[in-house]
Amino acid sequence: DDKQAPGSSFGTVLKDAISDINKLQNDADKSIAKVQLEDAGSIHEAMVALEKAGISFQVMMQVRNKILDAYQEVMRMQV
Repeated sequence: DDKQAPGSSFGTVLKDAISDINKLQNDADKSIAKVQLEDAGSIHEAMVALEKAGISFQVMMQVRNKILDAYQEVMRMQV
């Protein structure tokens, strides 16, 4: 379980999440390469890895959109 230590900054949590998503993408790329180049991989495993990476990326983009919306809302507030 990858629980963050108490007091971890939001930036650190975000950086770790992006790193995890990048790892999933790299794993998917390796699985696809095995099927294409080495003819040793499983198409099923490659598709599962690709889907995991795709879903993780979509979630990251939704979080990004929510952060931008919150930032824009704060910037619209009168001080």
